[in-house]
Amino acid sequence: MSEAFADFEILMIRENFLEGSDWTQLPDVSLSSEKKEEWKVFRQAWRDITKHEKWPDLIMEDFPTEPS
Repeated sequence: MSEAFADFEILMIRENFLEGSDWTQLPDVSLSSEKKEEWKVFRQAWRDITKHEKWPDLIMEDFPTEPS
């Protein structure tokens, strides 16, 4: 069984994912519209992580999956 993260750790992870994926939403990025939408959904899932049904007792498997 995976160990739960502390809520502040999850929020720090969230910030890292959001900052690291800012480029995906720039108007001149060379991603298809489908890929750009996948990243948009991923980023929104991270913003909504505190609304997750298991919050704050999340494990790694509860985190949003990064687009490929």
